[in-house]
Amino acid sequence: MFAGTLAMLHRALRLDARLLRTHLFRVSFALLMYLSLLYAWASSSLVGAPGLRLFETMTYLNLVLISLAGISFFATAITEEKEEDTLGLLMLAGINPVGILLGKSTSRLLGTILLLLVQLPFTLLAITLGGVTIEQVLAAYCSLMAYMVLLANVGMLCSVAYRRGGTASAAVLLFLIVYFTAPLVIRGIQFGLINGAVIAPRGDVDRFFTDAAEWCVNISVFYRLQTIMRTGFAESPLDNQVQVSLAGALAFFAVAWIGFHHFTRDSKISTGPRVEFLARFIGLGRKRRPRPGPRPVAWKEYHFVAGGLPVQITKFVTYGLVTGLVFWAADRYYNYPLAYGGQYVVWAMLGLIVFESSMYASVMFHDEWRDRTLPVLAMLPVRPSTILTSKMLGCAPALIPALFWLLVGCAIWPDGLHELVSCLTLPSRWFYAIVFLLFLTLTIFFSMVVRWGALPLALAVMAGGAFVSSCCGWPILGIMSSVSRETGSTEMGFLLVDGVIATLIFGLQYDVRRRLEIASSQ
Repeated sequence: MFAGTLAMLHRALRLDARLLRTHLFRVSFALLMYLSLLYAWASSSLVGAPGLRLFETMTYLNLVLISLAGISFFATAITEEKEEDTLGLLMLAGINPVGILLGKSTSRLLGTILLLLVQLPFTLLAITLGGVTIEQVLAAYCSLMAYMVLLANVGMLCSVAYRRGGTASAAVLLFLIVYFTAPLVIRGIQFGLINGAVIAPRGDVDRFFTDAAEWCVNISVFYRLQTIMRTGFAESPLDNQVQVSLAGALAFFAVAWIGFHHFTRDSKISTGPRVEFLARFIGLGRKRRPRPGPRPVAWKEYHFVAGGLPVQITKFVTYGLVTGLVFWAADRYYNYPLAYGGQYVVWAMLGLIVFESSMYASVMFHDEWRDRTLPVLAMLPVRPSTILTSKMLGCAPALIPALFWLLVGCAIWPDGLHELVSCLTLPSRWFYAIVFLLFLTLTIFFSMVVRWGALPLALAVMAGGAFVSSCCGWPILGIMSSVSRETGSTEMGFLLVDGVIATLIFGLQYDVRRRLEIASSQ
């Protein structure tokens, strides 16, 4: 019986060990660590405690990658079986819920832990560079592994509870937001209620919020890693964060096990008719959408991906309320003048534009990939570049509400017009926009390659590219310096880098068009 429970886990591990791409990925990860170690050794005479700096960079990079894996890799373990309608076949084969959970989710956890252990020898070499001790290394990896185990089981529970991988990933993302922001939120509530004179100051109420915030800090891996990075660290590796994370992982696994039959008793995904609930409230009153017109692909993206006019009106009102709230908070709690509140509105709207455009890019080819209709889309009597452009044009109007309120913030902010002109005219400011376009292009590319997790995978690639650039970017910096000296302007150096990144973008877009052409011939 016990061997039957572990049969699926055993098969998944053997299959993973036989795949060439698995070993290549681990070797490339180890090579990345080796390059970073060489960079730290080369710069040891220029900075103090190079070993600590290398260790800190690797640790926080692992934290980001583990979080991205939780959103995409762990959160789709069971939902992919639901979407393929094969979960019932696994249960019909006599595999019990524990065997399915171990084979689909725990196998992924073990493979990810191996990636983390690959780095350990290189991290130990960082001790010889100075600034870090063996106690810090062991404590950091214990914290990261405990956090990974917790996140894997959270993703497992969300994957069991929800039918679609996108919904499960969103639930894991919400858990991460609460996990990392809980101390700040509790302290903000404490400040607003007590210092804002909403309630009378009382010692027991203040102590409650203080204790709650301190407990959230103690169980957070982010604050734990900050403590580990301090000079003179000599605490036990198995602290409260490790213990609470492992206990929480066990609890999430138990809930997924107990509720497995309840959540998966009707695992077939069915899509009903799409109803515009907002139409009755904003007076549109139409029973169906207008006809596509001359641009059917753009029409489809605007109405079915961006949400159409009702969603845009709702976002316009919501972002207006956010703008008013930012101005009110800046004046009420931070005593900033109304004009300088526009700066925070600009940053808030920029964040919303980045978030929205990233989400649209991640689902641009998702439905076609999931429903296997990409060859049908590619068979349309238009060029692949026209399909790609039409999809972008269909999603572009969805950014108008955030862009409008961003311009409002620029108009109120005293330096807003100057910053806007600088962003439009200076290549050094174009750099950030071009890097973001590269990220969106990567996301679109991965949306045609993987079923779920295009956005986290693009984030991981960008984070890895930034890490490699920081370690091996001396030739590029040298070329930029030479160009800047020859021309007498640093903007020309940035213009050169912008051109290189733009070339990468065009190359990725060419590969996306090539994949569309290949899909049309299948």
